[in-house]
Amino acid sequence: MSTPNPILAAAAPSLIAVLEAVQAFNTNIGSDPTKWALTVPGALTVLLGTIQLQVPTLAASEAATLQGDVNAKLATWIAKLKTA
Repeated sequence: MSTPNPILAAAAPSLIAVLEAVQAFNTNIGSDPTKWALTVPGALTVLLGTIQLQVPTLAASEAATLQGDVNAKLATWIAKLKTA
């Protein structure tokens, strides 16, 4: 089995939350188009708020993953140079 991409793995919880927010938006607007003028503004506010709340979480998880990858690569280079 292949190793999962660490960047995707770090982003997965935030991406899942955004997809669930889109799903909730679809549910919240309802199936009656005659009521969409009333339901879409509130549902859109909830959707945008949920997505905006994911930005700091996504940035933190991606930054931590990137920092770990950089440190691992630097450690490999340092080890190679010490043995040279």
